[in-house]
Amino acid sequence: MPSLPLQGQTVVVTDGLWRKSLSAIRSLGKAGAEVHVTGDSLFTTGFWSRYTSRRVRATDPARDAAAFEKALLAHLERLDRGAVLLPMEEATIRWLTERAPVVADHARFLIPDEDSLSVALDKGKTFEVASQAGIPAPHTDLPEDPAALARIAADLAPGSFVVKPRAGSGSTGVVYGEERDAAAWREHWDRYGPMVVQERVPAEGRAVGVACLFDSSGTLKARFTHQRLKQYPVGGGPSTDRESIHEPQLEAWSEALLRSLDWRGIAMVEWKQDPVSGGFRLLEINPRFWGSLELAVRAGIDFPTLYALATLGEEVPESFDYADHVRCRWMMPGDILRYLSDKDRESPRRFLKGAIRLAEEWDRRDKRGALATVVCTGALALNPRYWRYLRR
Repeated sequence: MPSLPLQGQTVVVTDGLWRKSLSAIRSLGKAGAEVHVTGDSLFTTGFWSRYTSRRVRATDPARDAAAFEKALLAHLERLDRGAVLLPMEEATIRWLTERAPVVADHARFLIPDEDSLSVALDKGKTFEVASQAGIPAPHTDLPEDPAALARIAADLAPGSFVVKPRAGSGSTGVVYGEERDAAAWREHWDRYGPMVVQERVPAEGRAVGVACLFDSSGTLKARFTHQRLKQYPVGGGPSTDRESIHEPQLEAWSEALLRSLDWRGIAMVEWKQDPVSGGFRLLEINPRFWGSLELAVRAGIDFPTLYALATLGEEVPESFDYADHVRCRWMMPGDILRYLSDKDRESPRRFLKGAIRLAEEWDRRDKRGALATVVCTGALALNPRYWRYLRR
């Protein structure tokens, strides 16, 4: 691949608040792209990277999709040449699948169709497809209403199950084996939507993610596997420390599952290992760029650049080889909060070892972006609307 494979190409990265978006901005900028970033506040972290050429103020589509569309399309229409669009968040991808014909007049993108996305976003549908494909998954119940949810949970031993929203990502709305009465389950259902009830794989089991990139013809072009070492919240949440590994069986299952959906674009398939049997079970499909994207880039799989090239129809080299045991930490504020809340935390000396070198926020070529992760996170912590950042 040439040193600047995207030289002069405009790429619009949405949802610039998130740490994965900063990673994408840096990768694309280093590949020569002119990077434009959307965000709804001056405290959008990605706005301050040295690799951001233009800031686009646009409302979060999760709050107001119509306002987001108006701002984004107005920006795309002003560009002299077609841009590549990287939708970074679930709400943005949902919006894009619904408005694809309109956006395609102004930008190029690579996403699954609505049917495929609907399966990935609905854990009930995901497990039905996995079962048909013979892919191991936890026993799953799909209650039809809050009353059914309460009955199913009441019949299960505390701690033996997990309740998750059928749609959604991260740890928001997830309940780990709690005893609740029918009124509490109804309130939870009303707040987070329909639920699934799953057999809980013990928390001590390894959590592994397999990320894949499929081009416009459905050919697998890149793959990367990592395991989480630490997470926040400690009881279940996004990883704060992780490392690159290879797991051939999980990679084969992940590819088979996504191929069964005729997948296009990016996705990560999440797995959990049963510490007793040693077997792995499917947890979910994450149909977007994932929080620990920077680890893949550092290990040798530059997904943002590969995605942009595949979107443009360029020849994309197969990228499956990368270094094992590369580590990357989400320090600000993820691993700091994890350390402070973890009863079994390591010594301060061990915690601080490699804190800067391994931090995903740090980039010696983008010190301004690194500083923004501290300043913007601190400023947004004052607004409860942004507290979901801590669970992503």
